[in-house]
Amino acid sequence: MDDFYLIAEVQNTYSSDGSVVIKSFSDFSERFFELEEVIIDFFGKSKVLKIDFVQEVDNELVIKFKRFNSEDDVRFLLGKKLYVDKQNLFKLPNDTFYIHDLIGCEVYLGSMFFGKLNDVLNLSSHDVYVITTQNGKEI
Repeated sequence: MDDFYLIAEVQNTYSSDGSVVIKSFSDFSERFFELEEVIIDFFGKSKVLKIDFVQEVDNELVIKFKRFNSEDDVRFLLGKKLYVDKQNLFKLPNDTFYIHDLIGCEVYLGSMFFGKLNDVLNLSSHDVYVITTQNGKEI
């Protein structure tokens, strides 16, 4: 799944029509209303799921996939992560970047090189930027 970008995870079934509640990992929930499909990892193979509709209900995102018409049809999706390919990434405003675009960027303190951005940890309250210094130390 290296060529795909994680956007959400299936949390629960929603209704008897086969729709599911998802947890978004995106800062832009409106992105889901523009999607026609998502990708899941199904036993090591990427599978495309076509989207029938997306709605927001009580501050939760609900997705109904085509060809899945009951709770039993979607139970195997619980806990599955939803991905998109590069062309389906949400278009960001100017001067806004995806985390994967920032990894490997050089970090400066004023005009002095400090290190390279190695990772970003997404905590519930904020993001933590992991920088590898010139000495190889992670901070």
